[in-house]
Amino acid sequence: MPETKLKTLYVGKSIADLKKIFNIEDVIKGKKAKTLCTTADKLFGQAEQHKDSGDEEMSYVCYMKYLTIVTMVQKLEEYKKERDHFNQLLGAKNIKSALDMAEILAGSLEQRYELMNEQQKFEAEQRVQEEREAMEELKRKQVKLEKPTEDPSPANGLPGANDVSISSRQLHSLLKDNKTNILILDSRGAACYAESHMAIGKCINVPKDIVIPGTSAEALGKSLDPESRQSWGERKNADLVVLLDWFTSEKSHRPGTNLYTLKNILIKWDPGIIYKSPPLILDGGYEDWLLTYPMHTTNPHVKVPFHDSLTEVNDLLGGVEYPNFLESPQPAIDRTSKPQFGGKGSLLEDNINTIQVAIPDSVSEGQSRVTSFSSDRTKDIVKPGVDRGSKAAALQTYEERSREISEPLLSEIEKRAQKLEESELKAEREREILRISKEKEAEEERVRLLQNREEELLLSIAKLEEKQQDQEAEKQQLRDQLEQFKQADKEKADKAQSQKEEAERKEEERKRLVKEQEERKMPEDRQRMKDAEKARKIEVEIRKEKEKGRQEHEKGTYAQLRRDIPASPSIMQRSHSYHNIAQMRDDPDLNVKHETPHYDRTIKPLQKPQRSEVSAARRRNFNPVWGNMGKGITGLKNLGNSCYMNSIIQCINNTTPLALYFWKGAYHEDVNYDNNSTRGEVAEEVAAVVSALWSGQYRSIACRDLKNVVGQHRKQFQGCEQQDSHEFLTILMDWLHEDLNKRSRKSPLKETSNDNLSPADQAWEKFRRCNESLIRSLFYGQQKSTVRCCKCSEESVTFEAFSDLSLPLPSSSNKCSLVECMKLYLNGEKISGWNCPCCKEKRDAIKKFDIWRLPPILVIHLNRFYHDGWWRKRQTYVDFPFNLDMRHFSLVPDQRYVSYKLYGVSNHYGSMEGGHYTAYCKNELYNKWYKFDDHEVSEISNNDIRSGAAYILFYTAISGNSS
Repeated sequence: MPETKLKTLYVGKSIADLKKIFNIEDVIKGKKAKTLCTTADKLFGQAEQHKDSGDEEMSYVCYMKYLTIVTMVQKLEEYKKERDHFNQLLGAKNIKSALDMAEILAGSLEQRYELMNEQQKFEAEQRVQEEREAMEELKRKQVKLEKPTEDPSPANGLPGANDVSISSRQLHSLLKDNKTNILILDSRGAACYAESHMAIGKCINVPKDIVIPGTSAEALGKSLDPESRQSWGERKNADLVVLLDWFTSEKSHRPGTNLYTLKNILIKWDPGIIYKSPPLILDGGYEDWLLTYPMHTTNPHVKVPFHDSLTEVNDLLGGVEYPNFLESPQPAIDRTSKPQFGGKGSLLEDNINTIQVAIPDSVSEGQSRVTSFSSDRTKDIVKPGVDRGSKAAALQTYEERSREISEPLLSEIEKRAQKLEESELKAEREREILRISKEKEAEEERVRLLQNREEELLLSIAKLEEKQQDQEAEKQQLRDQLEQFKQADKEKADKAQSQKEEAERKEEERKRLVKEQEERKMPEDRQRMKDAEKARKIEVEIRKEKEKGRQEHEKGTYAQLRRDIPASPSIMQRSHSYHNIAQMRDDPDLNVKHETPHYDRTIKPLQKPQRSEVSAARRRNFNPVWGNMGKGITGLKNLGNSCYMNSIIQCINNTTPLALYFWKGAYHEDVNYDNNSTRGEVAEEVAAVVSALWSGQYRSIACRDLKNVVGQHRKQFQGCEQQDSHEFLTILMDWLHEDLNKRSRKSPLKETSNDNLSPADQAWEKFRRCNESLIRSLFYGQQKSTVRCCKCSEESVTFEAFSDLSLPLPSSSNKCSLVECMKLYLNGEKISGWNCPCCKEKRDAIKKFDIWRLPPILVIHLNRFYHDGWWRKRQTYVDFPFNLDMRHFSLVPDQRYVSYKLYGVSNHYGSMEGGHYTAYCKNELYNKWYKFDDHEVSEISNNDIRSGAAYILFYTAISGNSS
């Protein structure tokens, strides 16, 4: 839409004048609220109409009247009783819009009023200046009557001090001489200047639309384009400044024209700049230059705009005043001495060719105009006789009347100039006082802001100190607990050492007694030995009976567990990574009857400390809530932002092979107490938690011991701060693998000749020789990593093991599928700084992963968190399937595991600053999905499993995958 043209200011001269108009509090006082709301609505509409028509004054008045009424309505009792109703009548958007527009209009009007006042002041000064120039012109003309005109032009070729204009030829000569620094200011429009301008000398464009009376030279320079601004700043160094437009000449250069205003700005409104000579007008403007020197223009074929020169001539002629000869003294003529035609009288020798008559006009503003008439007589005309005796009287009369007029006028001009100077000084003082006042207010505001900032910082420091004290107290509490644990461990170690020493002492004592008995070889001793042997046999028989009773008890427990499982055959496909629970009773390996072993006491080894039994049997602080919820359907209490750990433990608890491994106690034979990391403590605590969750006795428990052990080995899990569940899962799997790794206690398998194996199989065998645990068997797969140089295409291929796949999410969409994330993961990414073995220097490269071997349990991490200067979370909805087919994502066609089913989801709600973790898990015993939200457990529908909060997915292989 075209910009609305603003109307001329007509209502007032300042904001204070408008305030008198919109101050209507006395008028609306006592009116009803509903009436005021109706009036306010009309005023708002009028304000909008005035704004659209460009009338800023009336628009501002109507807006302020509207806001005054709104303020009055909000103070009434009716408004307080029915606030919502009246707010709807007034309109919240209208109030905000009125406030914003009133503020904008106030700023605009203040600027316009200030500019208008400056314009009026400038016009007054200009009138005084014109009167002063008129008097100076009058004085110059009087001087011309008395002495001949001198050429003011200096010898250096520059125009004189009294010159107003310079011709195109003079300017061209100075420019070609190249000894004078000349700045040319072209005041035509920007479009005309761009179409054609002078191509010689330093010429810049000062568009006429920015040349406004009252504007300072500094403000005018800021309105120029950047290219012209530098030359404008060097104007004080110019020897000569030339102004031009299309047509202005010395005759048409008068007040009110564009060049006259520009010249006044340079002379009067450019403080601190002293010009070497007054600015001059190019006589005839750019039109004359274009006609004279077209070769020195950028476009000599430009079309000159129409110029009404006749109007200018008429204006000039209209300013000529003709003398009234009736008022001048009549000369006496002697008719008797009239010569004959064709004769040459003595009058021709008087050389009277010019008659000057000056008549003062008392009706005008005291100005005296002199009109010269030249009468060129032919030689054939005889001049009349003139009485010269009246010339002296006429000159004396002229001088007296000129003095009578000029002296009062000069006195009045001096008085006005003095008053103008006084008003300028007064305005300058007021401006200085206003500036100091504004600086003082700004300083006070700055001090107030600094004080507020200081108070905020002091408050923040106090909060931080309080938080630091709390952290110190918590650290001290943890130190005390650590000292207690160290003391307990020391006591256990001392007790074990004392028991060991006692056993060694008893063994030495026994050997000594045996030796003594052998030396004596007495019959009673031999009889005693026989009795002891008989007692030992009886003890063996008793142990056999106890072992038999224990086996029968375990069979009864297993039968009871089998009765808890539904009798109907399961229609779900079983995980290929572990045995079917329903068929465990029929497994011949579990029903083998072992014969009672025979003991040879002579080869009895030294007693080994039973650390697993002691650790497993010690009392744990589960703090349970009792209640029969069912096996594996027990909640975990939140121990202060421990929901990230609860979510992962519930997913591990529903990983059937791993849960049975811990619940049945099969892990005892694999626990590695001598590893340098966790010494089997993490495996023991996880097994204890899993056993409690599958006992079916509790509604919820607190895994405080597990959290303490985890915090001892990794400080970031000690406190109550929120952590990343994926990071916790990765660390927990590493710890469990180290605690259960059989190869840590045994020597690694000897390397065999594997030349016939592929590089992938060789890498897998090497990894398997050093890592043998259930964690490795269930969760670890293999992928191929290829790095290709972008310069020489050199490739580096390695095969590495993985325990989970961390898939990126597309950044361009709010919804995607798991298949899209998998393709994005396998597409590869560009890396920098790779040491290329071929180029022998760092290069950019493409790194690509290919899945080579899939595990029985596939863990997929959706990498929602990314870093772009700040850590952020993608809230993308990922559509993941319940049944996942991976055969299209593996390069190896004959994979053992390709089809998977979903059994667990770890969810994250919130952002990086705060959030909450839950878990959705499928219980294989009841074939149902459950939601685990810390201590709360509830059944959930299959339709509610997929959500935008999914963070980690757990899939188990379906039987029948192998080829």
